[in-house]
Amino acid sequence: MTKAEYNSYRFDSNNDPSDEQLGQLMENAAEKVRETNRQSNEKFFAELRRASEEAKKRSANQTDML
Repeated sequence: MTKAEYNSYRFDSNNDPSDEQLGQLMENAAEKVRETNRQSNEKFFAELRRASEEAKKRSANQTDML
């Protein structure tokens, strides 16, 4: 399935995709999900690192005050 065919394909009740088309559609969807998960993981761990550094600074500040 060419990229143009993939982009123009629409599911409807009158036109079932061939096995090749369905396989390609599913693979493309899976790739998008993998990329979204990768981006989400990057954001999550960046936020976790940021929060950890912030907690370390607060802890150090509290220790300095004692």
